[in-house]
Amino acid sequence: MWTENLLHNMSSLRFLETVVLIFFLASLPLEAKPLRKRTISEVQLMHNVREHKQVGERQNWLQGRLKDIIAASAKPQHGQSGKSINILPNDVLSLNMRHS
Repeated sequence: MWTENLLHNMSSLRFLETVVLIFFLASLPLEAKPLRKRTISEVQLMHNVREHKQVGERQNWLQGRLKDIIAASAKPQHGQSGKSINILPNDVLSLNMRHS
């Protein structure tokens, strides 16, 4: 008799713990907010990092386009001789850097 009572109390306690846990998790905010305001230097650093990343992405995109253009121009077209100069994207970039 006392074992049944003990099992019933344990299952009730387990249920109560589950309900409390669910309410606790439901009350947590879904969006994380910063604990404090960021300083101007932190905001500037985040801006610089984002800008640096965008510059890198643009350079990668441009290099891909240059490779496509160079590959298309390297193929001899109708009426042209088979002699052509191969220019790699890195050659173009290094020339551009020298003139800057």
